Amino acid sequence: METHQTINRALRLILFTLFSFITTVSNAQTICNKAQKQVSYAKTTVANLHEDDYDVQYVKLDLKVSNLSTAIAGSATTKAKVVAPLLTDYYFELSNQLTIDSALINGQKLVAVSVSPYVWKISLANGLSQNSTFSATIYYQGSPSGGTGFFTNGLLQQTDGIYGVSVTHTVSAAIHSRDWWPCKQSLTDKIDSADIWVTVPTGLKVAGNGLLKNITALPTGNRYEWASRYPADYYLLSFAVAPYTEYNYQMHFTGSPDSMLIQNYLYNVPSILQQHQGQLDSLSQLINYFSGLFGKYPFFKEKFGVCMTPLAGGMENQTMVSLGSLDIQLMAHELSHQWWGDNVTCQSLADMWLNEGWATYCEQLFLEHFRGTAAAKAQRTSVFNDILLTNIGSVYVDDTTQEGRIYSSRFTYNKGAAVAHMLRYVVNNDALYFQGLKNYHQQFKFSTATTNDLINVMNQATGLSLDTFFQQWIYGEGYPKHNITWAQNGNTVVIKLDQIGSKPSSVSVFKMPIDIQLKSSSGDTLIRVMNDRATQYYVFQWGAQMNGMVLDPNDQILNKVLSVTNDNSILEIQAINELPIQIFPNPSIDYWTVQHVRPGTLLKLFDVTGKLIFQKTSQSDSFIIPSKSLPNGVYTLHVWFNNMLRSYQLIRQ
Repeated sequence: METHQTINRALRLILFTLFSFITTVSNAQTICNKAQKQVSYAKTTVANLHEDDYDVQYVKLDLKVSNLSTAIAGSATTKAKVVAPLLTDYYFELSNQLTIDSALINGQKLVAVSVSPYVWKISLANGLSQNSTFSATIYYQGSPSGGTGFFTNGLLQQTDGIYGVSVTHTVSAAIHSRDWWPCKQSLTDKIDSADIWVTVPTGLKVAGNGLLKNITALPTGNRYEWASRYPADYYLLSFAVAPYTEYNYQMHFTGSPDSMLIQNYLYNVPSILQQHQGQLDSLSQLINYFSGLFGKYPFFKEKFGVCMTPLAGGMENQTMVSLGSLDIQLMAHELSHQWWGDNVTCQSLADMWLNEGWATYCEQLFLEHFRGTAAAKAQRTSVFNDILLTNIGSVYVDDTTQEGRIYSSRFTYNKGAAVAHMLRYVVNNDALYFQGLKNYHQQFKFSTATTNDLINVMNQATGLSLDTFFQQWIYGEGYPKHNITWAQNGNTVVIKLDQIGSKPSSVSVFKMPIDIQLKSSSGDTLIRVMNDRATQYYVFQWGAQMNGMVLDPNDQILNKVLSVTNDNSILEIQAINELPIQIFPNPSIDYWTVQHVRPGTLLKLFDVTGKLIFQKTSQSDSFIIPSKSLPNGVYTLHVWFNNMLRSYQLIRQ
């Protein structure tokens, strides 16, 4: 009720915005050049470029593992198509902590030679021509060491600190599949289908990708035969081995006859299900919710599931995520990865925010929908506060050789999530915003994408030009900082915003809409303005007696307020005291009438993103700006005459 009344009061305001005459040079080109430079430095995930001589179509892993060590033995078969003019050498990756027993290409036994600690080469007796297919089988074994968690080794053996359960499991992001199976580590070459067979001692179970097709009893234990027929990136193949018990059920998709298996592997400790059944049951609601936002769960013909591991967090293995706890917010994060990272994977490690930033923002979306806006705002504020601890660093990864930089919690996760929310705020239309996200997942499903791909899709879906937004927030560094001065004389309120980027050498002035809350004892009102200059004045007509103001009260954009000062001297600026142009009706439905315009005055109308949507040089003292075809929202009319710029806020409702 209070929010609804505040909006109505804002719409009833007769207001206009007056910008200063100080202009700043746009830094969009500078940021763009920086982005292009960074792209040229971006490292591909393959360790040797010859790995791109073939396209992986199928992988079969047949392994023996227990839960008491990292000892692993078995074979990996890769079926692929030659894409180079001629394939004379087969390159693949495997850690030197593992030993290759033998290697076969199309059934012929050949020698694998170590090229580097992670790269192997097999020279073919006869070269393979382009478009021909081949099968490579590597038999190997070993006990890799040094794995203590993320980014240490792809195969871990750990004991859970709470329940005392021993688990052997994989955590391959982003370059650690080679620690446990012979592979090609290319983000852009998704594996079309895979079979993962894991034999374990009796009493253990194996969680894996796709569907469990069979459990075969063997003299040494049981072989769990998992199969996935959806494309998957190399680092999303996985297994986990432990004394598990299963908690499974069927969920039904809203508005669809389809159902899907929810398959959960929990430690065989009865209290776990007793304590967490509610969270596990809510997975069906979460899947339906995210399906409504981004499109139907991508792997619905197989399953979604969670398996418990001693991780300090979670890993988004396709269709079977590994979790260190059954916290519902963590589950929401890893579930959302099935869209952001698994269905559509970042094409370069430099664009990792497309995976992790969006999954982090999905935590806020989960809280907003299931816990309310206050819970989502509290999470967003916490995310913002972490980012504001430093002035430097871009969301775009400028050093893809360092995993700590690729997976920076501050820049990749939190600032990436901040960008996702600010994009929603700038679009200012949830229907268009989420339709754009659906379009993105539909267009690039089971494939890879870049930040530029997302920009293009969102531009098309919203009808806005969002290039500058992404350039300053993804490729640029820092955030806007404001000093604020305000004063009131009668019904006239004047607000002055002085803005500087926290790292001016990267982005001197951020061009963003921002909310201003005018406060009074009789009630507050919220007004959105465009802030795109180093110094700007805003003038409003407001009948209430103002006793303060708050910039961005709901933490919609990343910014820092340095000072707020009440100073009546800003009322003396000559331009503010000039008779303003009259614009009515405002808000409008079909049109705005502009009166008292001197001939030769240039007028430009912009939306909240800064996109030019109307331009006219006046030939008389009045004319009409049509608004009937425009989306509801706030617009800015810039008026130039005799080198003086004035700006007015127009509302279409």
